[in-house]
This record gives sequence, C-alpha cells and structure tokens, in this order.
Amino acid sequence: MAEYNKLSQVTFNPMIRAWRFRVQLHKIYPYAITNLGTYYKYILADEDGYKMEMTTGGDYPNFRGLEKEEGRWVEIFVVEVERTYPGFQPTRSPFRLNATRCTQVRIIEPLNSRVFLDFKSIHEIPRMHWRDLKYPIDTMGVVFNMETYLDAPSGPRMEFYIRDNIDHQIKCVVTGNRAYAFRDGLDYMSGGGS
Repeated sequence: MAEYNKLSQVTFNPMIRAWRFRVQLHKIYPYAITNLGTYYKYILADEDGYKMEMTTGGDYPNFRGLEKEEGRWVEIFVVEVERTYPGFQPTRSPFRLNATRCTQVRIIEPLNSRVFLDFKSIHEIPRMHWRDLKYPIDTMGVVFNMETYLDAPSGPRMEFYIRDNIDHQIKCVVTGNRAYAFRDGLDYMSGGGS
C-alpha cells in the first residue's frame, strides 16, 4: 500500500517533489480569473486535522472539475512545497503546496468508511509455511468481503480480505483475541505450505 506523508511533516526542499498525501479538500475558493480560466486555492486537511494551502499554477487537466468536490478525500502525488509569503495566510503552516502539470489527483472514499489494518507485507514473504504464521505482519489495505460467524462450533470468528494497491490480497481470520493472516490459497492453520 502507498505510504503517505503527513501535512505536518512537510519541509521546504526544492529538490524533493515526491510528496504523497491523502487529504480532504476542506475548502476551495477562486483566487485568479484569466482568459484561460479560473484558478483555485485548496485548503487541505489530513486525518490529524493539520491544514495546508495548495495552489495551482495553471489550468491543468488533472484539476478540472475538482473545484466542485469540496469535502471529498483525495490522493495527491508529485507536488511541490513552497514557503508561505508574509501577510494573511488561510492556514498556520509555514509552507504551502504548489500543484504542477505533473501533479496527480485522485478522489478516494472517505477515511471514516474504510477500515485500515496494520500487517507486515505478507506478499513480500517468498514462501510462508503454516508454522511461520507468527511472522510479524505490517501492511495497509482496504478490507472487503467481511463475514462474521457468531455461531461457529469453534467459537465466534470473523473472516475478511485485505487488498492493497498492488492487487495483492490477504485472507484474515479473527477468533477471540487472535488474528491470523493467510496468503491466497492458504486456508487452514494446520494445512501444508503455501
């Protein structure tokens, strides 16, 4: 799963343009109207509530229509960082983001409707035997196909899958106070290898 930067971690370094954020479009307002179109400023807020301003330096195709998406969550990739100018600033951050023609923006589901779990990239383990299931796991992905079995003979359990952005999926089983993660096709704790 993609690693995201926090807005509070931003520092000014002109050589770094690989910033990647998962933020909410908190507020959007126009700041310049030209014969080429209207340019907008975006006030971004991350899941910690930290806010930062982002401007666009042109009428870029990736941002067309985004001014109507206030309140939506987005992923932003490849964005520049600038120092803020003296005077009134809409946020308290000493920096602001500047979107360029290379900046990618993608609307995503709200964070509060997603469930994120931490495991250790299980798809990076080349071979995993059932005896090795105590290996620490740490990955992040979207939970789907969740099923709960409250009347199972072995006790209540929940089964679900986690999918990351590389299309790997992990089967997970939670019973009582224990959780197990399986590679695709490895269905039973007492089964053979993967």
